[in-house]
Amino acid sequence: MKKIFSFTLALSFFVLLFAFVMTKSIKRDLLFEDYILFRNVILSGWLRTILISLVSILLSLVIGLILYLMQESNSQILYYIAEIHKTLIFSTPLLVIAIVAYYYIGNSFGLKSKFLIGALTLGLYISAYVSDIYKGAIESIHINQWQAAKMFGFNKYQTYRYIIFPQVFKSILPPLAGQFALTVKGSSLLAYLGTTELLNSVNTVMASTLKYPEGFMVVSVGYWIITIPLIIVVRKLEVKVNYKV
Repeated sequence: MKKIFSFTLALSFFVLLFAFVMTKSIKRDLLFEDYILFRNVILSGWLRTILISLVSILLSLVIGLILYLMQESNSQILYYIAEIHKTLIFSTPLLVIAIVAYYYIGNSFGLKSKFLIGALTLGLYISAYVSDIYKGAIESIHINQWQAAKMFGFNKYQTYRYIIFPQVFKSILPPLAGQFALTVKGSSLLAYLGTTELLNSVNTVMASTLKYPEGFMVVSVGYWIITIPLIIVVRKLEVKVNYKV
């Protein structure tokens, strides 16, 4: 009961703060009729955001694993390719990468699909972080398990396949769910490429109705509907994993 009361008070604080800001900054009533009329456009953009995010996170899982394996390989060339990729990602804003990918790299390879370029850009960007998630999870496996696999005659592939990865996938679920939430928010930057995701769809409505405060509220709610459940899932997964450990 005390927890519910505290949550209600905290939520009330943000509601009152929001109401105060809206009252002081907007000198008219908020009107959402036009956004209701364009609901199909907005819904289409919202669903496109989810689809781009899903494709991007799946790509990042595969590319992130490849980057990790490249770093762990005996080939110095593969190691430095992975290192340079990660360094470029960590040191460059996503928006800059997205613009370069669309206007330069995409054109060089004849890619015209904004959806494909956007998904690839997000996937390549997030993969650098996913690679470190793999690295941290794999390095947390006790050395005795590696030695036991070697003692039973497992080769490197069998060790990863039957011993390491089953444990790793359980431990990386919380950070991966967090990365998915970041991917959803990062997809908003693809609006600058003209990709028809949520932000771009709402921008189209705002440009025709000139109702900008309402538009930004619609965008915020749209992202909250996706990301807040993910945040709740992340916290539950973290508690579950920590409890088992």
